[in-house]
Amino acid sequence: MPRITSEHWSANRDQILAAARRCFARQGFHGTSMPDIAAEAGLSTGAPYRYFSGKQELILEVARLAFAAVFDPVLRRIEEAGTVTIDELVTITVRARPATSEAEDELLRCGIVAWSEVLQNPDLREHAISGFTRVTGEIAQALRGTAPKRDADARMIVALLHGFMIQRVALGRPDLKALPHAAITGETT
Repeated sequence: MPRITSEHWSANRDQILAAARRCFARQGFHGTSMPDIAAEAGLSTGAPYRYFSGKQELILEVARLAFAAVFDPVLRRIEEAGTVTIDELVTITVRARPATSEAEDELLRCGIVAWSEVLQNPDLREHAISGFTRVTGEIAQALRGTAPKRDADARMIVALLHGFMIQRVALGRPDLKALPHAAITGETT
C-alpha cells in the first residue's frame, strides 16, 4: 500500500473536520453520526477513524475551533494594543470580529451546540474551563493597571462575547460592527 504524504494526510483530516463542522452545525452533536460525517466528506464510512479516534475527538476539535473563532480575534487585538482600559477592551471586542463566512457561521453554531453539551460531556467541560481560564487570564493581564476589578471585568468581556455569539447565531442579529459606537462604549461624544 503506498504511503500518503503529510500534506495529503493533513488535507484529508481538514476535509473530515470541515464535514464534521457542517454536520454538527446542521444536526448538533447527538444528531450526527460518524457515517454522516464520512458521507459529508465524500469518504468511505471508515475513513474518519484513520484520522480521529471517534466522534468525541471530532467534537472536542470542532468545539476548540469554534471557541477560537470567537476569542482569537480579540486576543490578537489585545496583544497588538498591550495594556488597555475596559472601554477600549469593549470596543476591541466588538471591532475584532472578522468578516463572516459560511464556515465561521457554522463554527459559531457549533459553539452554541458545544455550550449546551458542556453540561453532559465532562471532557468538553474540562476543555471549556481550561479555555475560559486562559482567555480571562489574558484579558485580565491586558487590563493590568487600568481596572481595579480586572478579573471580574475580564469575565464580563468573555460574557459579552458569548452574548454576541448567541445574538448572531440564535437570534439572527447582523454584524456587530453596525452597532453605534456610543451603544458599545457608553461614550456620549
